[in-house]
Formats: sequence, C-alpha cells, structure tokens
Amino acid sequence: MSLSRQLANFVLETDYDSVPQTALQRAKHHIIDCLGCMLAGTREPLAGILGTYIDTVGGRPQASILGSETQTSIYNAAMINGTLGHALDFDDMSSSLIGHPTTVILPTILALGEYQKISARKALEAYVLGVEVACALGRLMNPGHYQQGWHPTTSLGIFGATAAAGKLLGVSEAELAHAFGIAASEASGIRENFGTMTKPFHAGRASAKGFLSAMLARTGFNSSDRAFEGDAGFLRATCDHYDIEETLKTLGNPYELVSPGLSIKKYPSCGATSNGIDAMISLAEDNAILTDSVKSIECGSVPIAKDVLIYEVPRNGLEGKFSMHFCLAVALAEKKVTLEHFHDPWINNPTISDLMNKTTFTVAPELAQYGYRGTFNTLLKVSLFNGDEYVLKVDHAKGSPENPLSEAEVFEKYTHCAEGVLPDGKIERSIEMLSDFPMLEDLSDLLKVLRK
Repeated sequence: MSLSRQLANFVLETDYDSVPQTALQRAKHHIIDCLGCMLAGTREPLAGILGTYIDTVGGRPQASILGSETQTSIYNAAMINGTLGHALDFDDMSSSLIGHPTTVILPTILALGEYQKISARKALEAYVLGVEVACALGRLMNPGHYQQGWHPTTSLGIFGATAAAGKLLGVSEAELAHAFGIAASEASGIRENFGTMTKPFHAGRASAKGFLSAMLARTGFNSSDRAFEGDAGFLRATCDHYDIEETLKTLGNPYELVSPGLSIKKYPSCGATSNGIDAMISLAEDNAILTDSVKSIECGSVPIAKDVLIYEVPRNGLEGKFSMHFCLAVALAEKKVTLEHFHDPWINNPTISDLMNKTTFTVAPELAQYGYRGTFNTLLKVSLFNGDEYVLKVDHAKGSPENPLSEAEVFEKYTHCAEGVLPDGKIERSIEMLSDFPMLEDLSDLLKVLRK
C-alpha cells in the first residue's frame, strides 16, 4: 500500500474518542496560542498588503479573516489567517517538523469549519490528525529536507492541512490519497526567504493549498498513487534519506502532541534564539549586569541555529527575528524581548548596536553533536570589563515541551497578542469560549467574536 494510502487510512480511521486526553488538552493550548498570533499579526504591514489584495480579487463571504471585519472565500481566509499567524514568528514549533505546524493546519480548519459550522470537537480531531501527518513526514524526511533549503513549515505542513481538510470534508480513503498527491505538487517554500514577508506567506499558501488539494480530490481530481515514494516522487526530489516503514510505526504511537510535543514560544523571534534569550535574561537579572559594563558576549549553539540565524547586523525588525546578535542585545538591555522590540527604533538603537558589535555567535564544539534535531541548545558567556565572567547553558527554553507554559501563561500571551486588535469585551468573551473550547458546539460562534 502506498504512503498516501496509509496516511489516508490513519486519518480516516481515527476519531476524537481514540485520541489521548493529553493530546487533546495540548491541542487546545496550541489553538489558543495560534489564534493570538493571528490577531497580533494583523498589526504588521503585510496585513494591509494582503487586505488590499482581497479588496481587489474579492471572494464569496464564506469565512472570516481574524481581527478584521472582512469575510472572504474559504481559500482566501485560510491563506490570510495562515500568513498572519506566522507574521511575527511567534507561533509554535515542532522539532520533528523543524517548523511551525499550527499556523498551517489551524487556518484551514477555521475557514472550512466556520463555513461548515463544525463543533470544537471536530476541530480538535482534525487538528490533532493534521499535526500527526505533518510531523510524521518531518520525522521521515528531516534533517535532509531542511538542509536542502526547504522550509518544512510549508513544504510538509501542507500535508497536515490537507489531512485536516480531508477529515472535515468527509472524503474517502482514495480521495484523500489523491489529495496528498495533489499537495505533493503544490508543496513549496525555501529558507532563503527567511527574514522577509514571504516566509509567513509560505504558511498561508500551504494552508490554502491544503484545502484546495482536498476539495479537488473530493470532486474527482486525481493524482499519482505513488506521489511520495515513486521514482520521480516527492521523497526522492526533496530529501536524501527516508524509511517509510519505520516512520509509519510512529503514527499515533505516541501522538506528536504527547511526545516529543510542540513548543509554545515565549519570545516573538525565531525559535533558535529562545534558549539564548533565556540564558541572557537569567544572567543579566541574577548578576545585575549593566550594558556599559560588558566587554564581550560569546554565544555558541547547535548547527541548525547557526544556519537559520543568518543576520549578524539586521536592517529591520523581520531580520532582527533571525539575528542572535540582536536578540541577545535586547535581552541584556531590556531583561525581556517583546513584540515591541522588533521595530526600527530598536534596530537602530545605539546601545543595541554596541552590544551586537561585542557579540560573537558560533557553533559550540560541545553542541555540534546535536546537528539538525530541531532543538536549540545554547551556551552563553558574558565577560565584563572588570574581569568577571558569567556562563550559562540552556537546553530547554521556556515554552518547550520539557519546560512548558502553563494554561494561565498561554492565556496571558493570547491576551497580550489580542490587545489593541479586539475590544476588551471581545477578548474577555473569547477567553471564556476558549477556556471551555471542547464544549463549543459551533466554531462560527467563536469566529464572530474574533472579528472586529
């Protein structure tokens, strides 16, 4: 049986009641987190550009764009909300995917689910299965897929969106297998675009094309049954090594949301900066380090971190999210790193520039063994002019599965993201609804609250 068929069988044979409660509870947290990220993303310049696009092309009012008064087609809503969710690089991460699964999978569910008026239980079911498919492919194809320059958030996330859409559309096994084949030809996204508006656009396009793939397959559009493993298939074209049988054994065993789990970010920057930020804030607070007392900052991390944090001297906030130099400087100067820091006044701040000039960022020899596992172990050393030196190694950043945010902290982040986008009354009402999310009978009721 082809890989497409086996993935389709797993998705269609699994239902809400067979998913562990731990996975469902964590799914709820990741949905809350991503909704907040989408709302916060509406304040970014790309939101206005995409809004102009929607005003131009139109679209039947089938689904909502969060944080706005706009309704558009299911396809366009998934595309816009997916882009908004990844606009700030504040959304969750998977070490298996080496990417961001929820911002691709959830917008598909929101757009299609709002149109269908599904229950939250159906949304959770589709979400868990979408994450499972996307992350299984991550385990199958990484690190080679990532190292070749692909952005797995979108190039593999599309299959999670396809799985979720297929589940909600009630397709057959054959139709879902065809949908995966269609998605294999639609998959795209390159890491060279990190630090630009196109990176979050990857997520939005994958979300929309996941819906497209499932919808076309449901209406008779076909594809190769061996789109993954064929001689000219997706696997051979986009990675250097894979073991399909071993990967299939891990489907739901355990669920990705249970182990290894996903990370919910505390900081709105590339996940490869999180361990370093944690280390710097801890050292700065515990030792009352002043910016003008610092002689040098030496940061060592794993190979994947060095490859993804490509901006030593960022020119704007988007590039700052992919700069260990910038994030460490802000963490030392401010003892925090927030959404407000990734704007030009901070990029051009003389104190921040001085600290960046004192910073070196390398692959630490003792961490090189971690390679491309999708984790970001980091070793930080801060040396002062008076001869004092402070060293700290952080293996698990706050928000990682090993050091998770509490539900209260997830809601605190959500509130911070929603402030200034939604009225206070709608924020409070949405929190009430999300607190009891599994009991929500009609997803469209929540989407109404998440619109202006």
